[in-house]
Amino acid sequence: MNIKNIILKINNFVSPNCLITDIGSSKIESSKIIRKFLKKKISWVSSHPIAGSEVSGPEHGKINMFNDRWCILIKEKNTKKKHLNILNKFWKKIGSKTVLMSPEKHDKIFSMTSHLPHLVAYNLVKSAQEFEKKQNYNLIKYSAGGLRDFSRIAASNEIMWRDIFFDNKNNITKAINLFIKNLNAFKKDIYSKNNKSILKKLVQTKKVRSKIIKLKQDIDKPDFGRN
Repeated sequence: MNIKNIILKINNFVSPNCLITDIGSSKIESSKIIRKFLKKKISWVSSHPIAGSEVSGPEHGKINMFNDRWCILIKEKNTKKKHLNILNKFWKKIGSKTVLMSPEKHDKIFSMTSHLPHLVAYNLVKSAQEFEKKQNYNLIKYSAGGLRDFSRIAASNEIMWRDIFFDNKNNITKAINLFIKNLNAFKKDIYSKNNKSILKKLVQTKKVRSKIIKLKQDIDKPDFGRN
């Protein structure tokens, strides 16, 4: 069911005193649809808790899912401060850290931190499948940690990610172009054995992992797939 149909159903059951939020991963396009079809007296403020995984559905819920996780609250021109305060208290009550963003800033940031990594994962697994078929190797049997980790991301819900890719297509296209540019630079360095250039890239990008751990977005513990 698309967001327009959901809103049309909500209009029939929700009173003007309710505050509604969504937890979608892209905001600009969904905000346009919400503003167009939602009854004027119903209040809506978008959220985005950064607490997902590759599995979907209530059966995969966890009691500590939102603990110390960021939740983005979307502030638009007509968003009322009292509604933001209510939503802010709600997300903090269940353990989240909150921050305000415009829908434009949100979609730009997550095109790079979430949407592009998922697209890369899907493409990498697709490439592995094609390589396996072309070479007639039992490739998946020998999956190293890298392919294994990418396969986890690529196991995410395909309908949801199709919609995210389409909804945030402009920002994702720009992220893809930047990725291709850097991938070509790596390709050039490898082919020419440019030791200085490739080491510089590897050292610089390695620092991101330390920063993620320092910001408590992950723990400093090796994961060999045992859990």
